[in-house]
Amino acid sequence: MSDTSKFLADIQRIKKHVRADNGGKYDGRKVCEQISSLFASSNRNAGDLARSIADYWLNSYIFASTDVENEPSQENIDRITVFQNFLDGDSDEDYSILTGDDWETLKDFCDDEAENLDLDSLQNFMSIILDNGAL
Repeated sequence: MSDTSKFLADIQRIKKHVRADNGGKYDGRKVCEQISSLFASSNRNAGDLARSIADYWLNSYIFASTDVENEPSQENIDRITVFQNFLDGDSDEDYSILTGDDWETLKDFCDDEAENLDLDSLQNFMSIILDNGAL
């Protein structure tokens, strides 16, 4: 199972457990907060960069939603999956779901964390950002 497949399976487990733990009632806010935590903990090698991306996803796409209680939408699952692929260094990924603001934010996060990332990872991140027009 690839990292992305495992990540998506973990999201489905979170959704199932939150519903079960909540008497059968779905709580999108809680699900998304747990997905954000999962993202950060699954990417410990990226340190604070992963936490920053997770917080950005949560605040920019989930909490800004007009229907927070039913999040994550498929689009927002796709978006966090693309962020996961970014941290995996997958240069062949289709990043078209990300906006110009997303790329600027990723660039800023990488700049902020540059001294804490290993050089190969930083170069890979910046190469993906450059390929997608944010530099």
